[in-house]
Amino acid sequence: MEYIFIKSEEIMDWEGRKRARFVNSLSGFKSATLIGSYHPEFGDNLSIVSSVVHLGSTPPLMGFVLRPPGEDAHTYKNIKSTGVCTFSHVTENIIERA
Repeated sequence: MEYIFIKSEEIMDWEGRKRARFVNSLSGFKSATLIGSYHPEFGDNLSIVSSVVHLGSTPPLMGFVLRPPGEDAHTYKNIKSTGVCTFSHVTENIIERA
């Protein structure tokens, strides 16, 4: 087996999209999940994420990773304000609608 070593300095020199595709692929295949949230003032919000994980079953716990909250962090802000969200796996039959 042959290994390829790439230094972080090399990666940082790559064009932005190439770098993003490479880094996003490092952890392998990740399924897409649609997160639904709601804000009483602004209404419904849907976000597609690929970082949903099972944390435990007693109590049932799910987790996911979001970017640090900024101006457009609707999913984070909605869940923070209501404490509620839904997870829906994106399958072949709903991929276009998702």
